[in-house]
Formats: sequence, C-alpha cells, structure tokens
Amino acid sequence: MIESSFLKLNDQNGPRNNRADFPEAVVTNPKAITVIQEVELYKIIYIPDIPYRTVGDDTLHLHILIPDAEEEDVNPYPCVVYIKGSAWMHQNLPGNIPQIAQLARRGFVVIEVEYRSAETHPFPAQREDALAAIEFLKENAAGFFIDPNNIFVWGDSSGAHIALFTGLKLKEDEVLPAINAIVAYFPPSNLLVMNQDPTAASTGDANSPEGRLMGGVSVDDDPQKAIWISPYYYFKAGVFYPPLFLAHGTKDRVVPFSQSDQLANRLEHEGFSYEFYALKDADHGGWQFWTDDMNDKLQRFLKAHMV
Repeated sequence: MIESSFLKLNDQNGPRNNRADFPEAVVTNPKAITVIQEVELYKIIYIPDIPYRTVGDDTLHLHILIPDAEEEDVNPYPCVVYIKGSAWMHQNLPGNIPQIAQLARRGFVVIEVEYRSAETHPFPAQREDALAAIEFLKENAAGFFIDPNNIFVWGDSSGAHIALFTGLKLKEDEVLPAINAIVAYFPPSNLLVMNQDPTAASTGDANSPEGRLMGGVSVDDDPQKAIWISPYYYFKAGVFYPPLFLAHGTKDRVVPFSQSDQLANRLEHEGFSYEFYALKDADHGGWQFWTDDMNDKLQRFLKAHMV
C-alpha cells in the first residue's frame, strides 16, 4: 500500500504560514486591478514513472496528475484512468500530458497507464495491464488522493479500444473492477472490417497494427480472432456495461469514422447508455478533441456519473 505521505501537496522550498485565520492582504497601489476568479482551476502535481506491475522482464509505469488544492486537508478526487493510443505498440507516455492535464485542472486525478507492446505481447496483454492498473489504484487510492468510488476509464485510438474492453467480460465468470463510466476517443471497435472502409489506412495484414495485436496473423486469415479482439461484438442486449462517452472525427485518416458510427448504432439498437460526438472535420487526435468545449462536455458527463 502507498501511504498518502508519499505525496506532499503544496510542497515548498521554504516555510509556509498555515494559520487558519490567515488574513486577506490590503491593496494600496492605486493602479492595482483586483481580479476575482469565478471558476476554480487547479495547479497540477505531475509524478512520472510510478511502477504498478511487473510481468516477466517488463515493469510497467503510471504517470500521475493530481490537482494541487489550496486546503491543508485534501478531500479525495474522482479518478480518470487514461490509456494513450499507440497502435498497440510502445507508447509515448508524456506526449499527451499537456492535453489530459486540462482535465486534471478541473479537479480529477488523471492517471496515464503504460501497457505492454503488441510487438511482443498480443491481446489481451494490454487489457490485462489496464485492469491491473485499475486494481492497483483502488488498492492505493489514499496515497494518490483518489476517491475509489469514482473511477473512470478514458482512452484514445488503440487506448480507447483497450478502454472499451475494461468494461467487457471475455469470460462469463470474469470479475471486473467497478468503473463508473468509460470514455473512448476514436477507437478501433470492429477490427474484422476496419480495413474494408474506403478511407482505411491499415490493410489488416499480419504486420498491420491489428495483425500484430492478433499475434502476427492477418485479419482475413483468422476472422474469428479478429472478432474476439473487437469490442463491437460484445455489446449485446442484457450485458452490463458502464455509460459510454464516444467521440470520433469525421475526417479521421487513421481509424475510419465508421468504426465509431457503427458502434454507436449497435449501442442504440441493443439499448446501452451512451453519448456520441461526431467532430466535424477533425482528424485522428486533432485539436478539436482538446478544446474547452469538449472538456466541458467530458466534465459534465463524468460528473453526471459520479456517486
């Protein structure tokens, strides 16, 4: 277990006056402009490379973003477990820190998860890593100022594919960690047919990202395995699934928009709870996903599913 003393919020190089009746300063300068902030945003504490799992020779890490509250006694925050896309290969974990930090500034602990590369570890290794990370965070919630009753999973691209699978059972008797809701940005959801879309970039052959995820097998050579690693086919009436926030750009040059459009149609037909945002003219991971407007929508969705 990681104790809360592992992290010291508001850690300073010098002394700090923490008296409860600390007074407001009096402004005397005639040109001073008093600014009153109406919306509270947080500074961020960034902690890289926290090991959470060792599998064989692979030690996997978390990158952690924690809101830096002004109060001495910090209440736990809701937690968003973020899985960065990488075509299921080695992830550039720091690459999206500036983008996901915007959610942390709004009062969420955001945890970025490293998973094993499909070059050496085919599916479901990445799903196993994500589930292990969630369990690790639940067990060590106090040490990271996390509210264990409010945990969400968020992924983009291949990370969104894995995020979708954190709420789906591969076996009927499998026990999954409790998740409030899931967020999927431009996910590959039906790998069996992804290469058939006229805008598809991947061929689905043995050396394609999905082929490597399948263990070096062409989608066409093993369609049953392609179905097994595709979240699309697991959404059936009567199956429990957390509420889903789905977003995809209409000009995605990597994962065809149809992957989310068809998934949303299946969710609608089978009666699942979801929101679907089609971002006009947005490319794969484009700036449109990281605007204040999208963060407003995402924050509203997360808060709506907090307990």
